[in-house]
Amino acid sequence: MDAKEYLMQIKTIQAKLDVIDANIRKLKREIEKLTEVTVRSAWPDGQPRGTKTTDPTGTTASRLADQNLERCRELHKQLLEYEYEQLQEKSRLWSKRLEVYGLIGEIKDAVLYTIIVKRYIDGDKFEQIAVDINYTWRHTINLHGKALQEVQKLLNGRNDDE
Repeated sequence: MDAKEYLMQIKTIQAKLDVIDANIRKLKREIEKLTEVTVRSAWPDGQPRGTKTTDPTGTTASRLADQNLERCRELHKQLLEYEYEQLQEKSRLWSKRLEVYGLIGEIKDAVLYTIIVKRYIDGDKFEQIAVDINYTWRHTINLHGKALQEVQKLLNGRNDDE
């Protein structure tokens, strides 16, 4: 794997982590909505009445409440199962991200380090990076090439160690 591909993993890893977190938030919101649902009385004054079968709210309210409770239990179960399944995947993704961050941290030159961080972790464009480090756009592009060479050397050194 070349240096650029290696560094681009960070975006893919973060996107996968974001999807997992978004799915968890979605399930939690659905559970919250179900717990907030209240059944209103069909009587004009809004007050509940008895539970006779002729009562327009009695059996309907009970049925709706039971359905909500059952759906809420089902969603809680789904949430727990999903969080458990994704825990190992999140751990693997975090480990890979830390590995990439660790390699970036081995870059000795501060300018090259800054370029790599701003480009691959922060996602900045070269124009913004050039402004931030107070170099021309062209010089920033050249330094980026040097930074990628440095990362490639570090990757090759790691592969030689293994």
